[in-house]
Amino acid sequence: MQKITQNISPIKSRILQFAGTLNISKRGFYEKIGVSRGTLESKTGITEDVMAKFMAAYKEVSPEWLLTGHGSMLKEKSIQLADTETLNESGPEINSTVPLLPVSARGGSLDDFVTSVRPEDCEKIISPISGVDFAIPVVGDSMAPEYPNGSTVLIKKINERAFIVWGQVYVLDTCNGSVIKKIMPGPDDESVTCVSLNSEYPQFVVRFEDMFGMYRVMMLLALK
Repeated sequence: MQKITQNISPIKSRILQFAGTLNISKRGFYEKIGVSRGTLESKTGITEDVMAKFMAAYKEVSPEWLLTGHGSMLKEKSIQLADTETLNESGPEINSTVPLLPVSARGGSLDDFVTSVRPEDCEKIISPISGVDFAIPVVGDSMAPEYPNGSTVLIKKINERAFIVWGQVYVLDTCNGSVIKKIMPGPDDESVTCVSLNSEYPQFVVRFEDMFGMYRVMMLLALK
């Protein structure tokens, strides 16, 4: 299990954050952009050459987001159709639809609710960004004010055995229900620590063997 330090430069952290949204191995990602693992995981700064290699390999990434962290991760031109056909640069810009899960990501502790959901049975909502797998409502106030009760987040499944950017917010689909938390290293390589943004809620540990999936929070949608 790879542990990415939270003390690396912000630009490196955002590159690794993007890598966590891809269905690709750690080795495959580094080979595609043509750098060694240590180049991005060290605590040193990042060179213009490395940034250029990354942007050349992944042209859909927004330069503004990469440099400043502001705006969407992906360029507007990279928004995809629901059937995953990418729009060409001269085509119209449209949003894609994603399944809205009929279960909630709880802001408190894990409950005892387990469900199986088929995407084709879900209500569909509009996503302003591409690369999203699902939308899921947020219940509870432990992640407020950033993720308030009643809001909806757009999420993308990651390979939790390849990339986790510590200190970022994820939705965990576990044997005891779904939960939205800031994720930090666990007591061992087979677990993670779930931390609430509301300090009144205690942190807890979830083991990988108890997860059905781990999803990166891509965007918060406005309250209805």
